Amino acid sequence: MLHYPHIYTVSQMKKILVPTDFSVCADNAVQVALEIAGKFQAEIIFQHLVNDLSGSAHTLQGAAEQHESAHAKAMLDALVHKAESTGLLARPLLVLNKGNDQIENYIEPLQIDLVVMGSHGTTGIREKILGSQTQRVVRHSSVPVLVIKHKPERKGFKNILFATTFHENPEKAIEPVVKLASAYSGKVHLLYVGLEKDTQTKAEVEEKMHRLGQQFPKATFTRNFITTNDPEWGIQYVTKDVVPDAIALTTQLKVNKFIFSHSLAEDLVKHENLPVLVINPK
Repeated sequence: MLHYPHIYTVSQMKKILVPTDFSVCADNAVQVALEIAGKFQAEIIFQHLVNDLSGSAHTLQGAAEQHESAHAKAMLDALVHKAESTGLLARPLLVLNKGNDQIENYIEPLQIDLVVMGSHGTTGIREKILGSQTQRVVRHSSVPVLVIKHKPERKGFKNILFATTFHENPEKAIEPVVKLASAYSGKVHLLYVGLEKDTQTKAEVEEKMHRLGQQFPKATFTRNFITTNDPEWGIQYVTKDVVPDAIALTTQLKVNKFIFSHSLAEDLVKHENLPVLVINPK
């Protein structure tokens, strides 16, 4: 009996959530989100959280909150106007945080397809911990999260490096990567990261890459391999040859020794200048 490969249909991206604190790195994320939304004609929702001090007995605190909320509303309205001036559909989402509101709480109710957000992570001796908001969203988002640390040197995502150990069944995880690269008529550069004591042979991995390509026949793939006990180093090493516009990977909270953890994604965001796309399998 002949077995035909399952052909995945790449769905349309309809809604993009852009959390913002109006910082420089958040503005960089806004620019990237506008570009992606333009490719898909997706709606953008600009989100900002303001701490709700309405229960405070201190009059000055209440006045400060009102001022902050008014300022945030004006900033969100300006972002909406900027998006609408390019022909996009956009709306603001100002959240009065009463202590338990989180960015990721709005993803499923709003039917978000992608989150684009900035990170304050820096490199070098003065390295900071990845911002707590970004870190939490990366760990708990039910949809892909594209983290923008710096303003990308090149526009678009014509080349995306997708790192995998091929122990995660990456067929579904890679769909948003294919979707993004295809919007720019680009390529997905598959990278097999062979971790220590992984018994998969190169022939077995190549067969998995071949089957993956069959499931996305309209996409263009390249094949790359590296063996290392330091996956972050391995990914960064291959970027020197591939020169991608973004790095993508899938992570899981519960991992075994052959599946990437969230800490790897967080380390890449801290140390890489490139955008990092993190996909949590549903």
